[in-house]
Amino acid sequence: MSKKDSAREAAEDTMKDVVIAVVVVIIIFLSLYAYTQIWPPLVVIESGSMQHGDSSHIGTIDTGDIVLVKKIYSADDVVSYVEGRMKGYESYGDYGDVIVYRCHGELIIHRAIVYLYWNGHQWKIRGFENGKYPSWLHVTRDYITIEDVGYEHKNIVINLERLNPNEVGKEGFITMGDHNLAHYGPSAYDQSTQGFIPICPYLVNYNMIVGVARGELPWFGAIKLYLTGTNIGEIPSNTNTNLAISLVVIIGGSIGIDYAVAHRAKVKRKEEDLEK
Repeated sequence: MSKKDSAREAAEDTMKDVVIAVVVVIIIFLSLYAYTQIWPPLVVIESGSMQHGDSSHIGTIDTGDIVLVKKIYSADDVVSYVEGRMKGYESYGDYGDVIVYRCHGELIIHRAIVYLYWNGHQWKIRGFENGKYPSWLHVTRDYITIEDVGYEHKNIVINLERLNPNEVGKEGFITMGDHNLAHYGPSAYDQSTQGFIPICPYLVNYNMIVGVARGELPWFGAIKLYLTGTNIGEIPSNTNTNLAISLVVIIGGSIGIDYAVAHRAKVKRKEEDLEK
C-alpha cells in the first residue's frame, strides 16, 4: 500500500471515528431526554449545600457532581422527607426526594422536607390529615419539629407563625439542603427567616419545580466549574483526585484501544501482503 493510500485510509478511519462518537453522544442525550422529559436533562451541582460532610461520596449530591432531572406532572409525584420516612423511601442518602426548583431566577437543588397546605384556618401536612403523627414528628399550631434528621441527626424546627399564607403561598414544600441542616441547625430550611438567610421566601409549589433528581455522574461536573471559575473552593479534594484518576483511565484506555486496533490492522495487512 502506498503512502498516499495509507494517508487516505487513516483520514477515513478518523472521520469514521468522529461520526461514530457524534452518533453515540446523540443517542445518549436522546435517551436521557426520553427518560427525563426535560432539556437539558442534566444539571451540574455548583455548591455544597447537599453534601454529607466535607468529602464527596457516591450516592449523595456533592459539588462537581452531575445529576439527572426528571420531569414531574404534579406535586404528588414528589415524596417529602416525612412521607419517605414513614414509607422507608430514600434518595441520595436520606428520606424523601430531592427536587430542582427555581426561585427568583436561581436554580436550587434541595430535599423536599414537608408539603404544607393552608385549610383556611391553619397549616396542614400532606399525608397526615388524620392527625396521627409518629414519635419523631411533633406538630402544634405554631411549630413543626422533626427529630433526628440527616447525617448528623439534628432536629428541624419549622416556625408556622412566620409562614403567612398570603405571602408565602397557600401550599407547597418546605425545602432544605442536607449540609445546611448539619452546619446551620434547626431553622436552616430554605423558607426560614429566623437565624438563616432565606434561600427562597415562598413555599415551593408545583409551578416552581423543574423536576426530581434521579441518579448522578460523580466528579465530572467539576470540569465545568473549573472552566467557568465557579465555586472552585467548594469542590471536595477527593473529587479532584477521583476526577483525575477517571480521566487518566478513560484517556489512557481510549489510546490503548485505538493502538491495539491499529496494531491488529497493521498485522493483518502484513499477513495479506505475505499471502500475495
